[in-house]
Amino acid sequence: MRGLTIDRNHFGPDWSSLAVSGEIDLATVDELDKEIKSVLESDGGNLAVDLRTSDFMDSTGLRCLVMADRSFREADRKFALVVTNGPISRLIDLSGVDSTIQIVSSPDELLT
Repeated sequence: MRGLTIDRNHFGPDWSSLAVSGEIDLATVDELDKEIKSVLESDGGNLAVDLRTSDFMDSTGLRCLVMADRSFREADRKFALVVTNGPISRLIDLSGVDSTIQIVSSPDELLT
């Protein structure tokens, strides 16, 4: 089992990103939730959660992201996931989350 690493960055005029590496599961989801809430409370901008280097995500991670999307929408802000092919992409597709949360393959897509 790998831990979770989260790096916070800014890109474009209105976006923050959380680059998440490792496994998002019951043991690590609180760490991700804390970082997302920190962005929501401190920044006035939008958030992209970059999952391209994440190895695994279970239903607790998926729920965290769905709730984050809801919170950002309620604050009139944008929320997106950066995902490429792999197990996390399959989980998102199978769950139907891609019909509600904006999914992109690169943060640059959010700047157009």
